[in-house]
Amino acid sequence: MTEKRAPRARASRRELRAWAWVAGGLALLVPWAVVAEAQQASATKDKRPVVVVRRITRRVIITQPAKPAGVQYVYTSAPSSSSSSSSSSSSGGGAPAPTSTGGS
Repeated sequence: MTEKRAPRARASRRELRAWAWVAGGLALLVPWAVVAEAQQASATKDKRPVVVVRRITRRVIITQPAKPAGVQYVYTSAPSSSSSSSSSSSSGGGAPAPTSTGGS
């Protein structure tokens, strides 16, 4: 007939914690191993000679400390404004519109 299997025994807390530590350690170490292997593979693959055609070196020597620049004031002309607000335009910029006195 059919044989019944015995239920599988559960792992103890100690075993589960040990497996968790192993899995966590592997999760941290595997990416480092992959990067190291990729660097070794690329180093052995490219063995082309490198020739430096031109190398420019610039040297800057400062003999005196820099002096702070003086303050420079720049004045601009302000738009003219009238004393009464009814004759000024609502846009606020420029001169007021010219007025006419009527035909005489």
